[in-house]
Order: sequence, then C-alpha cells, then structure tokens
Amino acid sequence: MARKGSLDLAKITEAAVELLDEAGLAELSTRRLAAKLGVSSPTLYWHVKDKAELLDLVAEAICADAFEIDGDLPWREQLASGLRQFRTLLLRHRDAAALLRERPPTGPHRLGHIETTARILLEAGFSEEDTAGISRLLTAHVLASVETLPARKPDEGFLARFEAYPHVGRLGPAFAAQSGEELFELGVEVILDGLAARL
Repeated sequence: MARKGSLDLAKITEAAVELLDEAGLAELSTRRLAAKLGVSSPTLYWHVKDKAELLDLVAEAICADAFEIDGDLPWREQLASGLRQFRTLLLRHRDAAALLRERPPTGPHRLGHIETTARILLEAGFSEEDTAGISRLLTAHVLASVETLPARKPDEGFLARFEAYPHVGRLGPAFAAQSGEELFELGVEVILDGLAARL
C-alpha cells in the first residue's frame, strides 16, 4: 500500500481518467480508484474529499486542452472550429459527454472554453441573453453528437414495419448511411445558418 504522501492530485486525476476510460462513468468510484492506486479509501480522502470533487477533477482533465482559434476569422468559422475541437476532446474519453452533463463547469479549463464561445458570440454582435442561450445550445449539440448511436443498415423486417409510414420509410437509407460525424457537421451548418439569420 502506498502512503498518502506518495500521492498527489495529478497522479489521482490521471488514474481516475484511466478508470473512466476502462470502466465507464457508472463504475468510477473512490473505492475503485483507491484500489487502482493501491491505497486505502481513507488515504484517498486526504486528497479528494468526495466523489463529486473527483468527478470535477476528471471533467477538468479531459477538457484541459485550450481551443486554438484564429480571432481574425469570421465568427462562423471561429465557432465551427471551437465546436470541432470540443467534440475531438470528448471523443478521446469514454462517457465524457455524460460526465460533463452531470457536473457543472467550475474549473479554469471548462470555464475557459465557455469564455471562448462567449467572446466569439458577443464580438459578433449577439445580445447577452442570446449569447447565454446559444452557448448552451452549442454545448448540447456537441454532447448529443458524441452520444449518437452508430448507424445500422435496416433489414427487411425493419422496413416492413414502416409500410404505413411512407415518409419515414423513404428515409431508411439516409438513416443508415449517416455517421455521427456527418450528423454533427449537419447540425453545425444548420445552427450557424440560423444564427446568421438571427443576427
């Protein structure tokens, strides 16, 4: 067993992110993390007071990379770049979207991402009220795109069930062909077109 002095928040956070990737959010507990680190739960609590704090540390860690956005680009391109970079961050870790939904942003990395989005929108000319709502809408789109189920090729039985719904039936091949990445990009285009019209 490791002594409490041999641990620090960096080691704990790194192990917690590994545990998230290995076991998923539902299995990320202080007990399992202590076992992974080779310490007792009380030893872990010298550094992390509870599971909520642990989850906040992990959420900050997976969002540690700052967005690199050219401020000279038009606002649409800046937003699209930020959204793509955010999605890339989330795709690196299992259940990242679920974790960010569960824990509100409180640390410098997550708040820094929100700050970047707010800056782009306010400088583009959106009101404070619209900027607040749009920021949440954009985050929701990225989180949903990460959790999108993979497309499945519809079988004949599946298609037969929709004979009474001809318009839905027409969409079967399109449903099957669209990837999560394509749905994400479509959403970005539609949202940005709507924002441009509102502005």
